[in-house]
Amino acid sequence: MTRGLLLSAALLACVSCASTGQVPDRTTVDAAIRARAAVGIRVDGASPMPPEARIEDGLTSQEAVAIALWNSPSFLATLADLGIARADLVEAGLLRNPVFSLLFPWGPKQLESTLQFPFDALWQRPRRVAAARLNARAVGERLVSDALTLVARTRTAHADAVIADRRLYLTTENADLVQRLAAITEARLRAGDISDLEARAARSDAARVQVVRRAVESDLNLARLTLAATLGLTPVADELRPVPDGPVDLSACGTDAARLEDALASRPDVRAAEIGIEAAARRARWERSRVLALIGILDANGSGAEGFELGPGLNLDVPIFSRNQGAIGRADAEVERASRQYAAVRAAVVADVRSATIRMHQAQQAISAWRDEIVPSLETEQRQAESAYQAGEIPLFALLDVSRRLVDGRTRLLDADADQQRATIALERSIGRSCVQR
Repeated sequence: MTRGLLLSAALLACVSCASTGQVPDRTTVDAAIRARAAVGIRVDGASPMPPEARIEDGLTSQEAVAIALWNSPSFLATLADLGIARADLVEAGLLRNPVFSLLFPWGPKQLESTLQFPFDALWQRPRRVAAARLNARAVGERLVSDALTLVARTRTAHADAVIADRRLYLTTENADLVQRLAAITEARLRAGDISDLEARAARSDAARVQVVRRAVESDLNLARLTLAATLGLTPVADELRPVPDGPVDLSACGTDAARLEDALASRPDVRAAEIGIEAAARRARWERSRVLALIGILDANGSGAEGFELGPGLNLDVPIFSRNQGAIGRADAEVERASRQYAAVRAAVVADVRSATIRMHQAQQAISAWRDEIVPSLETEQRQAESAYQAGEIPLFALLDVSRRLVDGRTRLLDADADQQRATIALERSIGRSCVQR
C-alpha cells in the first residue's frame, strides 16, 4: 500500500507540471520581430542601447526603431504580459493539493484521519492547460503586433523630426531671400526709385518671416523631444540628429492584391485573433468538464474492531441544482465574442491596406508634380522676377508675389515628401512587415 501511495503521488506530481517549452518567450518574440522589422528586442537586458545603434553620427530611422524596441518603457511594460501568460500556464498545470484531516482521540472517541484528493482535476487539467497554452501564444502574437505599432510610431516620429529640420532650413533660406529683397528695396528707396510705402511692405515681410522662423525652430525642438520620448531617451533629446533615409523603392511590397493577401495571412493581430477563438473554445470545454466534482477519500481509524483500519471512499457532487450553467454560458459568449473580434480585425486589416495604398498613390503623384514640374518652374520665375526688379522693370509687389509662391511651392513639396514617408510607414504597418528597400 505504501508503494502504491508513493507511486500515485509521483505520477500526480508529474501530471501537475505544465511544460512552457512550446509557448513563446522573449527569444521567440525577438525572432518574430526581427523577421518582420529587421531589428529585435532586448533579450538579456545587459546593455541600455542596442549594439547596432550609434547616435553620435546621426540617427537613421532603423537605428531609432532599434533603440525604441530596446528601450521604450511602455513596450518593456507590455513585454511583462508574456511572463504573466507563462505563469498562468504553469498555474493551469498544477493540481490541487490533497487534503489531510486528523481527528484526535478524546475520551471514548478513537483516532481518525482522512486523505482527500480531487480526482476531477485529472480530466479537467488537459483542457485547462490547452486553453492557457493557446492564451500564451495569443499574447506572443499581440506582443509582436504591439512591437510593429511601436516601429510605425517611431518611424513617424523620426520622419517628423527630419521634416521639421528640413522645414527650418527652408524657412531660413526664405528669410535670407526676404532680407536680400529688403536690402534691395532700401537701396532703391535711397535712390528715390520707389516710395516709402513699398519699402515699408518689404520691412514688414522681413519681420514676418523672422517670426515664422522662430516658430519653426520651436516645432523642431518639439519634434526631437517627441522622438526622444518615443525612444525612451528624453534626457538626450538635444543630442539627437535624425538623418533622412535613402530613396524609397516600393517594388518589394508587391501588387495591391498581393499586399492584401499577405496582410491577412501574416499580420500578428490576425493570427492572435485566430488563436483567441481556439483558446475560447478550449475554455468552454474546460467549463463543461467542471460539471462533475469527484473527490477520492482514504479513511483510517486508529483502533477499530480489528485494530488499525483503512478504507477508500468517494465524495461526489450530485449535479441537480448547479451544473456550472453560468460559467458555461459565459464561456460560450466568449467564443462568440472572439469570433466577432476576428471578423473585426480582418475588416480593419482590409481597410488599413486599402487606405494605405490609396495614400501612397496620392503621395507619389503629388511629389512627382511638385518636384518635377511646379517647383522648378517657380524657381525659374523667381530668378527672372528678381532680375527684372533690379532693372526697374517690375514693381516690388510683383517680385514679392513670385517669391511667396516659390516658398509656398517648396513648402508643398516638403509636405508631399512628408506625406509619402507617412504613407510608406502606414503601408508597412498595414502589411505587418517591412517591405520597403531603403
